[in-house]
Amino acid sequence: MEKDRQFEWMNSSFAFMNIEMPLLGEVQALGELDIELIEEFSNIKINPILEEDLKRKRRYLLLSKLWVLGAYELIRFLNDLNKKRNFLEDENKTKLKEILTIFSKVRVPLAKFQKSGGDKTLYDGVADSFINPDKGVGWKIYSHEKKELKEEIFYRNDLGNSLLDLLKEMRKNIEKNASNK
Repeated sequence: MEKDRQFEWMNSSFAFMNIEMPLLGEVQALGELDIELIEEFSNIKINPILEEDLKRKRRYLLLSKLWVLGAYELIRFLNDLNKKRNFLEDENKTKLKEILTIFSKVRVPLAKFQKSGGDKTLYDGVADSFINPDKGVGWKIYSHEKKELKEEIFYRNDLGNSLLDLLKEMRKNIEKNASNK
């Protein structure tokens, strides 16, 4: 599975050579970390007692968080770049915005307690990380919505799958547009 996934990340990254060359390395690095996290998950003990297990778990949680932050920045950059250069078709633009929204819901509470561009005194939610034995690292995002506490759960593997799917679709779109020129 990891070899197929590695191929998908690498293959998807090459589409960005014609859009913005530095993105090639960013996509490949995110893919490599995605695969490393998937492979490392089998070494994580859910209820660790030994200090070595605790260190492994903390490292895994931190790398998962950093992966989300890096993936969010890639998605945000792609969205901004497309606004300037308009290289995506409407279907890909819609999917890009949907995924940006999903990643924003996780990224904001992971990185800070405030809405982006909003009132700097308000927080937009709190992230509580956990490890699910079947799905891997996840975050419960608690936020206030109309005076009620709202809880949403996001898993890093699901976020990785959604980003990889987006990149594969974008590659098809970019190649199609390049062949039409």
